[in-house]
Amino acid sequence: MASIRLDEIIDFLWVHPDNAEWSPKLKVIPGDAFRQWISSEDIEILGFVYSMLGDRRLCVEPELSLDEYLEFVRRYYERCFFENPDGKWSDSRYSAGWDLVNVLAFHWNNQSVPRSVLEDWKIWLADIYKRGSEQVQTCIVTATLEHLLEQGALRRFFADWAKDPGLRKAYEEALEWHAGGGRTPLGKSQAVQPFVRSQFQKSRFRKR
Repeated sequence: MASIRLDEIIDFLWVHPDNAEWSPKLKVIPGDAFRQWISSEDIEILGFVYSMLGDRRLCVEPELSLDEYLEFVRRYYERCFFENPDGKWSDSRYSAGWDLVNVLAFHWNNQSVPRSVLEDWKIWLADIYKRGSEQVQTCIVTATLEHLLEQGALRRFFADWAKDPGLRKAYEEALEWHAGGGRTPLGKSQAVQPFVRSQFQKSRFRKR
């Protein structure tokens, strides 16, 4: 697979003046090209593609399956948590952690989302926490978990962490935010994810 540079992707997709709003050159992104981009090892390319996910001016044909979407965003979030990039397009570990709050809360509040998707997210997050450094673990607690646990249903959903010696500390520390009166508006975005074939809408949380 030939490598591609971020500037080539931008030139392919956008009219991008320096001091004016960008406008798309096309409406339909070829699916094979998009799949190549989301498989890139370049964290800036991944961040750029991630930033486009809620742009309703664009679509991908053929669309991503739900599994392809989840594989991409989990791989991207994992790299953000572990690498804490500081690029123009890629997310820091904290901005990725904040985005993840809305992903999970939106999925939780949408009854058409299969519960298995949420279980898989919980397993994935537990694995990232256990493998992470102290800095990664602190980020997961303060940027993600403590805001999720403001909701009683999500506190019950994550309650099994309290029984796991490797996760108990994270769960107990995250509960302190709620106990102290912390409040965060969660999962409010209703933007349709135009790139994914699934039974439910996906939210977009931050547009650069």
